Amino acid sequence: MKRWLVALFGIVWLLTGCKNDKVDVVKLNIDTDTTQKAQEQPQETVEEEDLLASQPMPSSAEKLFDDFIFNFASSKRLQMERIVFPLKVNSGYKEEEIQKDDWQMERFFMDDGVYTILFDNQEQMERIKDTQIDNVTVERIFLDRDFVRQYLFSRQNGRWMLCEIRNQTLPRNPNASFIKFYQQFVTDSSFQRASLSNEIDYSGPDPDSDYESGDEDYLDMAGNDEEEQDALEGFISPDLWDDFAPELPQTILYNIVYGHPEADSSKKILMLRGVANGLEEELTFERKGQRWKLTKLSR
Repeated sequence: MKRWLVALFGIVWLLTGCKNDKVDVVKLNIDTDTTQKAQEQPQETVEEEDLLASQPMPSSAEKLFDDFIFNFASSKRLQMERIVFPLKVNSGYKEEEIQKDDWQMERFFMDDGVYTILFDNQEQMERIKDTQIDNVTVERIFLDRDFVRQYLFSRQNGRWMLCEIRNQTLPRNPNASFIKFYQQFVTDSSFQRASLSNEIDYSGPDPDSDYESGDEDYLDMAGNDEEEQDALEGFISPDLWDDFAPELPQTILYNIVYGHPEADSSKKILMLRGVANGLEEELTFERKGQRWKLTKLSR
């Protein structure tokens, strides 16, 4: 998907806001992360952003939020135009406002090289391409601090606008059960091994192109095309997981919510997407009884 970058638009002031969902009491310095990022941003990155900001943003970015968020995260100029100031920040115990002059550029996951999205099923994944969606929430999930910062975007008069920030304790998040599991999954190797299904459905490239496909002790694979000798389909066993395991975020997890996740869903699909390199991987987890298990890896 082409990720175009932004040009100057007229400042839009809109009075309509986002939905009034329940918010938890979270005491948090709302400017800490954005201020620190701005201070650490190298000069060459700032110059690059100035150059990118001069490029026109195509109309497709207004239709697909997936396109818009990359434009928005790449230019402070566009953020100044697409934020409803004063921006409301709701932390439950009080509401604050960020004035336009106090806004620090929010780059979201742009400096990380990869970001994640959580889905309950394959049907939800199609919402990325849905041009009819008018409300999307970008979540920054602080795994080590058990809270979530939500950025609520609404498409108003044909333009995407950031209209509110909400700080939410993790237990109130619909994905709380899975997120707590994920936190231990990526930090505890023994727990991760115990959370693997006996057979993990795999499709994707061969992590070791030198292996011989006929070696059944290595991997149970079938149906390799001669034109794609490094592409595999089949099952891997837990003892081979280290050869296939992707690198997963351990401290901050991002999620882009298209619609509403199911709190009691017994299935979660974690999608990893590269910011600039075309990477796309899917890890499917299923809850069996009270435990989550990794059942599928697709690349």
